[in-house]
Amino acid sequence: MRKILILSGIAIVASCFNNKTAFVGTVNFEKIEVSKKSSEFIPDSTYEVSAAYYNPTDAPLYLKDSILKNTRLLFASWFDVKGTFDLNTSVKKHFDEYRRQIEENKLPGHTAFILDISPEEVYQNEHIISFAYNWMIYEGGAHPNSGKFCFVLDKNTGNKVNYRSLTEGHETEFLNIAETEFRTQSGIKADEKIYDIYWFKDGKFHLTDNYTFTSEGLVFCYNPYEIAPYSFGLIQLTLPYEKVEKLIQWP
Repeated sequence: MRKILILSGIAIVASCFNNKTAFVGTVNFEKIEVSKKSSEFIPDSTYEVSAAYYNPTDAPLYLKDSILKNTRLLFASWFDVKGTFDLNTSVKKHFDEYRRQIEENKLPGHTAFILDISPEEVYQNEHIISFAYNWMIYEGGAHPNSGKFCFVLDKNTGNKVNYRSLTEGHETEFLNIAETEFRTQSGIKADEKIYDIYWFKDGKFHLTDNYTFTSEGLVFCYNPYEIAPYSFGLIQLTLPYEKVEKLIQWP
């Protein structure tokens, strides 16, 4: 026996036999954005933050908590995000510390801190919800660092979904398709050694755990220095759904 419950526009399927619930709705979001520049307060200083993230507005509590917990992992690289996640407060605290050190001559006045974090469109289906954030940080030196931060969650549990669990039992076939696509998208011929160009561990092609879903397919994102020099930039491998969908076992 099953009942459909509607809570604040969220559809939930409840089983009377096991007393468990399964979320089958669509999560909506509000985009939270923060922008701050020190030049407005401290002449000749370079503190610039432009950051945004998607805050779920109507997800079940377990899923909302998981989304924000995983989002915090990105922002925790630069800000204090303990407790309630409030990006405005976190950036302000970080800026106040920067300003204090400048004013007390603990940092050179020209010390740079430039950070840009921008989310891509959230992808979701009835099984998973997927996030991707592009980030760039410059703290002096020859060039900024940049990359993409991704995570995929099971809608029914809020747990992270590793691509291996989606392809269990089809790992070899999935990996072979991925390597073929990588060669095609990188312009590497079948008789060329892929490992002479890219830094794959032990000379074997592998997929990164940093992946996301898009409308085109699964996208695996190798950040700079992960498998190639910085000059290669972000390397993205897209596996079209029509080539791998039959191998995917949804959670």
